[in-house]
Amino acid sequence: MDTELVEFLNTLGEAERAGGRVLHELEEQAASLELKELLRKTAHDEGYYAGQIGLHIRRIGGEASTATGDFVEKVRALSDLKSKIELLNRGQRWVIRKIEERLPSLNDEGLRAFLLVMAKGHNMNIQAVDEAVKSGWV
Repeated sequence: MDTELVEFLNTLGEAERAGGRVLHELEEQAASLELKELLRKTAHDEGYYAGQIGLHIRRIGGEASTATGDFVEKVRALSDLKSKIELLNRGQRWVIRKIEERLPSLNDEGLRAFLLVMAKGHNMNIQAVDEAVKSGWV
């Protein structure tokens, strides 16, 4: 078992759980129905990714963390919805960066394929949320 890989994946899983929790809270604060739907869809993606990360960790012989990252508190500390959403997208970009940094050294093709799809999903969600902000949904 690759302990460093398990730690990396657990860090991603904790970030995904934090993102999901943040998104549920932001959904409750959203005024427009369009933004509520977008945040709900994005939260669903975060939950899916967290679950799949756990499956990959167990498949390679590791123990999946159930912790949630401290990102939740960072977002809660901000006062307005737009700032919270902008920080959410920065967090999504951080996840993409971490995946891109790790991919060159990753030999597990199944995990590699999943992480590539996860990074693309994050990119799509970032773009959709950015467009929502520009459209005045926030």
